[in-house]
Amino acid sequence: MPKSNAIARLLIAVSTALLLSVAPAKADFEISVGSGTVDPGGNLLLDIGIASDAPPQNLAEFELILQITPLSAAPGSSLVFVDPQSETFLQNADYIFVGNSDSVINGFDATLVSSPVEIIVSDGTADFSNTSVTGGHLLASVDLAHLLGGSSAAATAGDQYGVSVRPESFFAQASGDEIDFSFTPGVVTVGAVAIPEPAAATMLMLASCGVVLQRRRR
Repeated sequence: MPKSNAIARLLIAVSTALLLSVAPAKADFEISVGSGTVDPGGNLLLDIGIASDAPPQNLAEFELILQITPLSAAPGSSLVFVDPQSETFLQNADYIFVGNSDSVINGFDATLVSSPVEIIVSDGTADFSNTSVTGGHLLASVDLAHLLGGSSAAATAGDQYGVSVRPESFFAQASGDEIDFSFTPGVVTVGAVAIPEPAAATMLMLASCGVVLQRRRR
């Protein structure tokens, strides 16, 4: 092997080792969409969390786009984002920008329901500073509503809807650098309809008959 080639390969190996030892590891944000059960024709508040790998990453602004996809649904029924949203998460002590939310301090809406099955949630730090993201932070909470759409409550029991993060979402630092993210989708299940037990139904019927008899005697 020529001496020049051996020296060149040695220099490349040393340079690579130096770069790996100096450059910080690039961590992704991990977005976790919650799961839950909604009553037929009822409402549900769904939480979305954010965390980062070690070392912790910084976050100064985000735009989160969520989408609902029916996995199994009775004809006509649907799960939708409530419009307008309550935006109660902005005051939650676990919210990632609590106390320094641009939406709260400057009076901006943090949510935009772009369609019944898509919502945009966006916010940033009011002073353009970074917030360190570790784990256990609340990124958002969204209001959902289940619509029967002509189906009976019993027919929708057990229906499921997926809630996922669209790839157009972004998370950026104060410098403007965007951080890659991965996500775990959530699943919303429509609960079963409560049916009174036979004994309870009989007691209710007898009680109703008793009330009717008393009224007739009067």
